[in-house]
Amino acid sequence: MKIAIIAMTILILLAACSAKSDVPAENTEQTPVASPADTTGNKPVATTPDTPLTTPDKTPAATQTEPEKTTAVEPLVTFIELGAKTCIPCKMMQPIMKEITDEYQGLVKVVFYDLNDNRQAGQKYGVRVMPTQVFLDAEGKEFFRHEGFYPKADIQKMLAEKAGVTVPKPKR
Repeated sequence: MKIAIIAMTILILLAACSAKSDVPAENTEQTPVASPADTTGNKPVATTPDTPLTTPDKTPAATQTEPEKTTAVEPLVTFIELGAKTCIPCKMMQPIMKEITDEYQGLVKVVFYDLNDNRQAGQKYGVRVMPTQVFLDAEGKEFFRHEGFYPKADIQKMLAEKAGVTVPKPKR
């Protein structure tokens, strides 16, 4: 009886996660992840993995905070979230992805693919369940994968243990 209840729950969750969105399937662009607001109070600027973090006046964020030093930090880990905007566990991952982006300050690059819009990403990464999190090292090799909702504390623990990446301490 227990197994039947678990199986029905899984089927209901999968059905909810695979609901179609209003966006046409031809759209293969990545969904941007919002970057943090700058210290002047401007609103966040959406970025994709291929675009640098900029402020609303289109100047690189690094030049506003440190005019003398404009060195870019290469991410040590790429955190790829594969899900959908209509999937409940995927929606629960959105604030976690934002917090990881903010807290790891360029050490971890977060990328989100909406599989309703970009089915090729699902095929490329062999997605079986939404959401799926894939973690790549600096060379682009997968070193960890998780299926389903992934709590922030568990992500931080995995990043520290498997990739040696911890939350940077604020500079004083």
